[in-house]
Amino acid sequence: MGQGFLLMGGDCAEAFNEFSVNHIRDTFRVILQMALILTYGGGVPVIKIGRMAGQFAKPRSDPDEVKDGVALPSYRGDIINGEDFTPESRIHNPDRMLLAYHQSSQTLNILRAFSMGGYADISRLHAW
Repeated sequence: MGQGFLLMGGDCAEAFNEFSVNHIRDTFRVILQMALILTYGGGVPVIKIGRMAGQFAKPRSDPDEVKDGVALPSYRGDIINGEDFTPESRIHNPDRMLLAYHQSSQTLNILRAFSMGGYADISRLHAW
């Protein structure tokens, strides 16, 4: 048996329209809860990694998506293009990288506030 456990949690890909303090807090809380269960059940320390604050891209196997005979570039995540199946939305837009950067830095600041401000303290277990 190993000397610890690595727990990684978060969204497959973040979306600009899902950004909120509540969403970040809830994801953080689930990671804390899972780590607590793993620590108790496994009796080993748990290293927690949040897969958040920058996960905006989605790899695709096909460069194009076809619906009803119409081919448009595949949705590659909010950092590249939009999810709506329209020519305007599917154009690659480098300005989206700036939006992703700003949202990522805000997410990190929020996580820092929760983790350093006492939210993650085991004595607050019932608040999770």
